[in-house]
Amino acid sequence: MTTPAPTSTTVTLSCPPKEVGRCASCQQPCHRYGHGGNPLYTTCRAKVEAGRTKASATT
Repeated sequence: MTTPAPTSTTVTLSCPPKEVGRCASCQQPCHRYGHGGNPLYTTCRAKVEAGRTKASATT
């Protein structure tokens, strides 16, 4: 049995490599450290923001 080759997930970030880290939710590489960094990947951050606006609309 052969082991399948890992899939390549190339992400182009516009930040220096030392500011790249893993998303706290999905573990994708993202601009996590330094100026403008965020612990969440863009899609994860969008989900959180959508949930936040939905929760504030109901209260």
